[in-house]
Amino acid sequence: MWINPEHVVSLVPKVHRDGAHHILRVEIKLVGTPAFDAWLGKFDSGADADTRWGEFLRDLGNQATAGS
Repeated sequence: MWINPEHVVSLVPKVHRDGAHHILRVEIKLVGTPAFDAWLGKFDSGADADTRWGEFLRDLGNQATAGS
């Protein structure tokens, strides 16, 4: 999914466990829309989920700089 970084109001990481894995989702709030969740992955450790969160933020930042 492509997101225009200029329309992002908030991004909230949500991590829960299914017993064996860390499930990472992000709550996304864009200008003029209700908040919604997007799935970012299933990971063996919290550190792996943190790494994916950082990648997500970097990707979003790269979209912002590419569009300017």
